Amino acid sequence: MAGEIFDGFRVVGFDLETTGFDIRKERIVEYALIGSDIDGTPINLQSLVYPGKRIPFEASNVHGIKDQDVRNAGAFSEHINEIAKIIDDSIIVGHNIIKFDWKILEMECVRAGFETPKPRAIIDTLVIARKLKIPGRHKLGILCNKYGIELENAHRADADAGATLILLWKIMKENPRFFRGSIDDLQDSLAGVERENSLGPGLEDLEPIPQSRGLLRKNNSEIIVAFGKYKGRSLNEINRNDPRYLNWLFSPSSPIEKVVCEKYKNSFQI
Repeated sequence: MAGEIFDGFRVVGFDLETTGFDIRKERIVEYALIGSDIDGTPINLQSLVYPGKRIPFEASNVHGIKDQDVRNAGAFSEHINEIAKIIDDSIIVGHNIIKFDWKILEMECVRAGFETPKPRAIIDTLVIARKLKIPGRHKLGILCNKYGIELENAHRADADAGATLILLWKIMKENPRFFRGSIDDLQDSLAGVERENSLGPGLEDLEPIPQSRGLLRKNNSEIIVAFGKYKGRSLNEINRNDPRYLNWLFSPSSPIEKVVCEKYKNSFQI
């Protein structure tokens, strides 16, 4: 994808079909996680879910899922472990995922007594479309039509999840400058956090670590992180305050080249 922003990450489109739109009381009737693992292996996890309540006619009329379809599908608690295996430490892409799908998932986890999965990042194509001021309405079907994406079986979880991934790729190709930073930069931008076009005051004057794409910089004997939530902090400081982040920074999911990770991680016994 544009700017290689997702290199080294598991990336999956995520979509839910539900019994309605009230986040506090509605339930999941279908989910899908469609994408690829770090090594490019395809991921396709999808299933119906028994919601523990009747599916209103209005909801069935949208997604076509009826009570008899989900009767033997298993409750959400029977699905969450498989869902979490894919979501944990992944980049999750969805359309209106932040205000709807993810909140529904959180509520289902609370009801079932499970901890909510922890993705590396959540990317919402609805937020991106608004941020980039893409002309026209921003419903998934309308955007797919605009970018020439076939959306058969719209309002079924697997179709919507897959279409959302393709939509993101099309938008990225059209707007490469917006996606040229790191995944943390993208999240900050979508959240409305203002960033400098450069690496920030002072950082541009520091020598980049070879093969780090400018993400690590040298300040005398210190190595400085030049992106993400610890931008401007040294590796030693991060190791003291958040060793889990440092562990991720030197993992296969890191945006930093493997050869650089191997060079420095031994210094921190990772």
